Amino acid sequence: MTSVTVGPRVEFDPDHYPRIRVWDRQAGQDRYLYLHRLTAYAHGLIDDLWTDLEVHHLDHGRWNNRPGNLEAREPEPHADYHLNGGALP
Repeated sequence: MTSVTVGPRVEFDPDHYPRIRVWDRQAGQDRYLYLHRLTAYAHGLIDDLWTDLEVHHLDHGRWNNRPGNLEAREPEPHADYHLNGGALP
């Protein structure tokens, strides 16, 4: 008997951001949708799930996906923040 995964798959790994593997019709392939991005989208912090904006955790806790702990940031300033005294990866 062969194992087949049907539908989204949620992945929980304490070292990484929680994510769901979903089918992206436009890309024609599976993609990872991170739960913090989904939360940001649901609460109007971003208007497109696949936007280039990055969703930052204000308290640096990867598992704290409360809307008040998230903010959308442009990629370059977000990277600069983490490289220049922000949270460790």
